[in-house]
Amino acid sequence: MKYLSCRYIEHGMDFEHTRLETCCFTCHSGGGQITLKNEYAGEQINWQELFDKKRKYREEHRKGNLTPNCKGCVFLEEKDWDEEDYINFLQFNYWIACNSKCTYCYEVQNKKLFEKIKPYDAVPVVRKMLEEKILRPGGEVSFGGGEPTIAPEFEDLINLLTQYGFRNMRIHSSGIKYSPAIAKAIEKGVLNVVISIDSGCEKTYKKIKRVNAYKKVIENMRKYAQANTDKFGLMTSKYIIIPDVNDNRKEIDLWIDSVVKCGGKWLALDIEDVWYKVNRSTISTYYLDLVNYVIDKAGSLGMKVELYDRARGLKEGKNQL
Repeated sequence: MKYLSCRYIEHGMDFEHTRLETCCFTCHSGGGQITLKNEYAGEQINWQELFDKKRKYREEHRKGNLTPNCKGCVFLEEKDWDEEDYINFLQFNYWIACNSKCTYCYEVQNKKLFEKIKPYDAVPVVRKMLEEKILRPGGEVSFGGGEPTIAPEFEDLINLLTQYGFRNMRIHSSGIKYSPAIAKAIEKGVLNVVISIDSGCEKTYKKIKRVNAYKKVIENMRKYAQANTDKFGLMTSKYIIIPDVNDNRKEIDLWIDSVVKCGGKWLALDIEDVWYKVNRSTISTYYLDLVNYVIDKAGSLGMKVELYDRARGLKEGKNQL
């Protein structure tokens, strides 16, 4: 039967710092995490218990009783769902360490909280999931953090998933550390790396990231963009608009020009989250004009733009939700 649900409730799992969730989309209007296991630290998982929880959510959704956390989430769909027990939408957000200190980062702003969290290695669990066919190719795998590339197990994890035939992986990275595993997966056409540079020049980069790595990031963007020139958009350059810092056309022009020089064809755009939440009901049309400016300029250059949640909300007139 058809009912309203989403791919993450049905077949998703998110490794977080201290627990397992169905997803990590707390930024979406109305959307939020649903806990599958509290106090998780990398141990093997009782899959019967986890899938029992998913079935309960599924049964309520079949009755039309949508989980409160999910109301208004953009990923909800009404369709006939495959109700077999397996995972094929996997997210990794358990890394804490990072090689930049972005002014807008939640973990930087809550440093004392995250200093208490002990890191764990998910590779043994993922390997077991693959061996028992609990984790199946065909969906999506995404990586956030912290900075994924500096985790000791990162290269092994990417190589393992590539070996098992995963064809739709996405890495969110600072781009400071070059990853041979990312380059290899891009070459195979199975991975997209999203590099947050948020600037068009070294001075602005230092102000936002608070590290001196702009030239290194530009070079790594070029390497990733050149890893597979036959595929469109396997290296995405991301720009978060930060009021009074990089919210001007000059900086945006420099950013887009740098991506073109690197050989990149895909841009991602968002607006700084904390500022957005505080000002969402009074945001000037100036910021919508900036979003449209990026879209129009990218189109004139034959590039594509992905709008992340806040930029998309502004574009769709949903910034007051």
